[in-house]
Amino acid sequence: MKRWLRQIALQGLLLGVFVLGCSPRTTLRIMKPAAVDVSGIQRLAVLDFSGEDNSGLVVTSLFTSKLWQTGFYTLVERSELERILQEHALNLSGVVDASTAAQVGKMLGVDAVLLGEVLTYTTEDHTRTRKVKKKVWTGEYERDKNGNIIYEKTLFGGKVKKKKYREVLVNQKLLERDATVSVSFRLVDVETGKIRATKIQTHSTKATVVSGEGDLPTAEEMLHGLLEQCVDEFVSLLTPHFVEIQARFARSDEAVNRGIELAKNGLWDKAQAVWEAVVRENPQNHAAWYNLGLAYEAQGRFRRAVRAYNQAVNLKAKKMYMKALQRARQEVADQKRLQEQLQHRGEPAAESEGGSEQP
Repeated sequence: MKRWLRQIALQGLLLGVFVLGCSPRTTLRIMKPAAVDVSGIQRLAVLDFSGEDNSGLVVTSLFTSKLWQTGFYTLVERSELERILQEHALNLSGVVDASTAAQVGKMLGVDAVLLGEVLTYTTEDHTRTRKVKKKVWTGEYERDKNGNIIYEKTLFGGKVKKKKYREVLVNQKLLERDATVSVSFRLVDVETGKIRATKIQTHSTKATVVSGEGDLPTAEEMLHGLLEQCVDEFVSLLTPHFVEIQARFARSDEAVNRGIELAKNGLWDKAQAVWEAVVRENPQNHAAWYNLGLAYEAQGRFRRAVRAYNQAVNLKAKKMYMKALQRARQEVADQKRLQEQLQHRGEPAAESEGGSEQP
């Protein structure tokens, strides 16, 4: 858990900010809580997933590795898991239902177990042709209105006759490889024997080679990528994780725009000071209120962001302002859940935001 908290600190605690080019846009990187109920779950075992062609073992390995990287759970090592199951004459591949998983979890001394199966793990190759337009030389040259042949320069400074082309439809051969993966997972509470969370995730991809130019990725590469995609989404359900949100600044007068330049360079505290001064002098400046909300949001001060966005919406009900207000309200609720998840692990909750209604 401490490793996980250090990781958050290194990544900016709750939020990081990235700027997109020179346009008045920004990317907010915000931490979200685990989407499922993980209260009381600290020690976790990942049992073998079932699946054809070793796909289950690949998912098991991916799950174990990615959960370990988050540092959010204490995971039972594979060797310990196998040793305990062997002592009880069980094997990992034989655990298929919630009740058996709960029994195994009690033997392992964990709070919950994770198991599942790879439902779909297929690739299919096929060829087809399509009609495409292609320019072909007519055997003639371009001429001007007087009938004289037109010449054009070459790359080396010379001159050549300009060829006359026409478009024709030709057959183009395509070699395509489709891949589909579907994975189900279940999180079983060891104490109650009930399923805390269950989900099926499906992903597909296609690779194409035109007229034999190049090579298709191997089936194994495509399937492994899809499995990893599924596991990444499952891990996001089970652990706090970062999401990136695109936002746009609101331009206005010189002072407001000066704050935008500061924010675009990552100086959110200085931008905040500029916009606070603007709204004190002119409380009707909706753009300043909105940008002030962005500054608060960028610094993890979500309640203040809600108040600033609310002021902007009251002054002018722009779609961008209303969307930001809804987002900040959700962030306030999310941070409360995140604090609760930390408290359930014996970690201190984050300090609540201070401040009055006015900036």
